[in-house]
Amino acid sequence: MNSTVDYLYAPQAAAEAALALLGVHQRPLQVAVWAKVGTVWQCLAWRGAVDGLVSPDELQRGRLPGPDGGAEPLKSGSELLGWLIWRGPRPDNWSPVALLLTGHLLAARLHSDQAISRITHETMLEMSRLASECASLEAFLPGLHRLLGRLLDARNFYIALLDEQANALSFPLYADLREPASEWPQPEQRFPMGGQPPSLTAYLMAGGKPLVLSRRMLETLQQNGDIQIHGPIPESWMGVPLNNIAGQPIGAAALQSYQAGHSYSPTEQSLFQFVALHIGHVLARVMVRNQLEQQVWLRTCELEGANTRLRNEVAERQLAEKRQGVLFLIAELSNTSLSLEAFLGGVHRLLGELLPARNCLVALYDKDHDLISFPYYQDERCPSHKARKPGKGYIEQVLYSGQALQVNSSRASGDDATLPRSWLGVPLYHGHELLGVLAVQSYDEQVQYGFREQELLEFVANNIGAALARIHAMEALQAAYLELEERVRERTSELDAANAQLEFDSLHDPLTKLPNRTYFARALRRSWEAYVNGSGERFAVLFIDLDRFKLVNDTLGHLAGDHLLFEAGARIRSCLRHSDFVARLGGDEFAALLFGIEAPGCEQTARMIVGEFDRPVVLMGREVFTTASVGVVIADKSYYQRSEDVLRDADHAMYRTKQQGRHGYTLFNHELRLNQADQLALESELRRALEVDDQLTPFFQPFIDAKSGALQGFEALVRWQHPTRGLISPAIFLPMAEESGLIMRVDRYMIEAAARQLRQWMDEGRLTDGVSLHINLSSANFHDPELLNWMQALIRRYALPAGMLHLEVTESALIDVPDVAAEVIQGLHNMGVRLALDDFGTGYSALSYLHRYHFDVLKIDQSFVADLDQKQESAAIVRAILALAEALDLDVVAEGVETGMQLRTLRDMGCSKLQGFYFATPAPAARIDWDRLAGFASSFRQVA
Repeated sequence: MNSTVDYLYAPQAAAEAALALLGVHQRPLQVAVWAKVGTVWQCLAWRGAVDGLVSPDELQRGRLPGPDGGAEPLKSGSELLGWLIWRGPRPDNWSPVALLLTGHLLAARLHSDQAISRITHETMLEMSRLASECASLEAFLPGLHRLLGRLLDARNFYIALLDEQANALSFPLYADLREPASEWPQPEQRFPMGGQPPSLTAYLMAGGKPLVLSRRMLETLQQNGDIQIHGPIPESWMGVPLNNIAGQPIGAAALQSYQAGHSYSPTEQSLFQFVALHIGHVLARVMVRNQLEQQVWLRTCELEGANTRLRNEVAERQLAEKRQGVLFLIAELSNTSLSLEAFLGGVHRLLGELLPARNCLVALYDKDHDLISFPYYQDERCPSHKARKPGKGYIEQVLYSGQALQVNSSRASGDDATLPRSWLGVPLYHGHELLGVLAVQSYDEQVQYGFREQELLEFVANNIGAALARIHAMEALQAAYLELEERVRERTSELDAANAQLEFDSLHDPLTKLPNRTYFARALRRSWEAYVNGSGERFAVLFIDLDRFKLVNDTLGHLAGDHLLFEAGARIRSCLRHSDFVARLGGDEFAALLFGIEAPGCEQTARMIVGEFDRPVVLMGREVFTTASVGVVIADKSYYQRSEDVLRDADHAMYRTKQQGRHGYTLFNHELRLNQADQLALESELRRALEVDDQLTPFFQPFIDAKSGALQGFEALVRWQHPTRGLISPAIFLPMAEESGLIMRVDRYMIEAAARQLRQWMDEGRLTDGVSLHINLSSANFHDPELLNWMQALIRRYALPAGMLHLEVTESALIDVPDVAAEVIQGLHNMGVRLALDDFGTGYSALSYLHRYHFDVLKIDQSFVADLDQKQESAAIVRAILALAEALDLDVVAEGVETGMQLRTLRDMGCSKLQGFYFATPAPAARIDWDRLAGFASSFRQVA
């Protein structure tokens, strides 16, 4: 009797034996044994009519075997191996038989799995061996396909590889039973990965995971536009991405089946994925090996080529060294003093070491005589050659073209034995000048000149050209020496004159021809150093500035201004001694050095210069008067350390002259020196005073109506109550404020304070809208574009009627900036602010100002009022001003009324408003005597 082990390899026999054991005791009517083979149920053995029994698929879907039958699952753990299904009574030994049958089925399953594993392992080893043996991918892939057929149905199978640089796929292995071989993709073809929609293989690689797709799933993906299928659609398709050992994608492998109803089982899927993993690693190894072999082959070819090039370079270098040595000797010959014939003979001998040059000639072309000469001619068949006219030979071709010419035996063929078999000629140049031809020729048929010989000959020709040029240059050099010497003498004389003129121009003013600032500074420094060292005499510096020059320049033009400067320089020069030094510093400023002179002499010279400008200057047919302001400083080692300090104090003395009314001179002394230092301190203290509220204070002086005696307004005058110096006069600090640029801040400060006080008086009921407030405005304010906005804000801030504010402007302010002043005054008029022309009659008193600037008030200067009852001229001027104001409908205020006689005279003349000490002195707001001011009205009525 056989044991159970004998049936382990035959599940059908084990099932027959199990049914036989069941029939020993009690036979069921119908019985069947089913086993699962892959994904399909197979009936191993049966008794009776099997068709009447329920199938395993129906049992798995939940159908019962019926009341007269039963079904026993055959399981190993949770794995279902088979079914035992019957109809009829259940035998008593049913369970042991089922258990035994389960063991047989499990053993058969394990045996089958082991066999598949063994075959798979052997196949993987065979693939690895094949990959090691095959020299190329083309030889490896057919064997890989054959081995895959052992494990799976690989009749429809392909492998796709990824080209990362081109981002495309190639198909080195493609097999398909349904698709014609002519339509299979060729291995050299490339299919882009980025197609829209992508191919099925590209779709697989984009997902990066294995795919198992049925025909219906493929059609759905194609209809949705997710993929594009080329060729017939399979019933079942399975694809797996191929990765290398590093996990990087290298391609894909796919199996497909056209069998109806076919689908890949989980076992086949697992097996294919496992095999694909191994295929990916093997393919990557083969591809890497092929790449390495290709790189080794390429590198070997490169090394062989490099070795060949190196040998050639070594040979070429050895030859080049020889050539270089010979060419160096030729270059040395060209720099010697040998004769031309000896030089050319030496070149010929050296040239013979480089190329066949037994026959050599040098031909020179003379353009003046149209002649070709041969200073060197060496030929084995023609020993000499005479000079001749140009013809049609090889030499002429080189001369006409200016390029090298090679002639071989085919072009020089003939029966004439005197004709060479090879001829090579190159032009002789020196720079861009064509001198002639250097040629070599050979009668030997074995000698053929080429480009290498041409290159050597051209180098030699360069040295010959340089030598020829050197010889010609030596001949021309002797002739040029005499001419050069003469030209050098001429150029030297011209250069000396030009240098003298340049030096004169650099140190003199081009307009007046007087020394300039640079020349004066140099002379001043030398004079100071000589005076300090005791080798020079004491000297004085005069600083001269023309008054009103800007007015002349702006009115008559720059040409007239230049004439005025030239005349001024001449007049100043006429007042000085021959030993004195005068210079124009720039603009309208002049300076002079007076040597060996003391204070009386300096003052006399200064008076002479000032007096020179009492005479008019005729400019463009018009007489123009100008004046000069002079500052005088005498050098003194006790007070000065540098020459620049002397000039600085002369400038300061000149400005002091301008402050005192111009047209005069000032001798700088110790008092001015102290005042100069004090002025700097005073400027700093004024800056601090503008930051506080208790130093700069407005003083108010009233205007009185000349007829009624009623109060008409106030003029606000700035006063500085210094904490230590006491009350400082405006005549002291206002010029300093203008010079330092603080005058605009002082004006704004006083306008603000006066407007604030006016608002307070109006709130107290002391003043009405008919009273005016006069405030001085300097020319610096006309340069400020924000003046109008600032005034508008001031009027709004204190809620003042704009017509109450009268800004007093002097004629000098209008002269400084006439165009800007017109725009600002027009803006103030538009705002409602009124304008007064102060000190009328003391300046230029141009009627054009009254017409151009539209003033509202004229103020008669106090100098005319003071002499009103003493000089008829002053009375006449006042009457003229009043008549002018009446004609132009202008209001008039007379300043400086101090006596009753002046009051009565002005009233009789018809002056409308009066101002002066007769009514009240300027006083701060707290000390104004309102009762006294109110009493003038009654006293005027009594007088009337």
